[in-house]
Amino acid sequence: MKKNQKISLANIILIKLEEKLEELFDLGITIMFNPRKLTKGMGLYRDYNYPIYRKINNLKRSPYFTFRNDNFYLNDKGRVEIIKNIVNKKKKINKNKWDSIWRIIIFDIPESKRRDRDFLRRELKWMGFKELQHSVWISPYDIERELTCLLKLWCKDFQGDIRFIRAQKVIDDQKFRKMFVL
Repeated sequence: MKKNQKISLANIILIKLEEKLEELFDLGITIMFNPRKLTKGMGLYRDYNYPIYRKINNLKRSPYFTFRNDNFYLNDKGRVEIIKNIVNKKKKINKNKWDSIWRIIIFDIPESKRRDRDFLRRELKWMGFKELQHSVWISPYDIERELTCLLKLWCKDFQGDIRFIRAQKVIDDQKFRKMFVL
């Protein structure tokens, strides 16, 4: 992010939620907050402060939250955004570290759902996976928890089958080690 670029209230809240929430990965838990209490706790709120009121109104249009009964609820798109931020940080930290476990994704998505298949391939590539075959992807990075949650969120919309495999040993994995510089 550029130095002079302003961060929206929605992004500030996503960052705060990322730092504080372990429940993020449990999709059965609803994550909710009251904007006035949250901004007051962040030191941004004063009575009748017009800019904060305006920012809260803008937050209602954010794709990451749903507004009901004077509260904001984190929706699936917001969860995906937070999890992607976590994955991005882990990729930078664990670039050449390997715990000797391969994470493998295999999927079978019908031709009629090519858009979903291409979306999944793009996302796997972004997360640091490498393509072994068109529907088999591998990674050495420990992003299991995040990946499992993302797959659950994505599978709501996908037709087909997506499987996650955790392999401790792959025969002749020298090619893979070379791909990931391990």
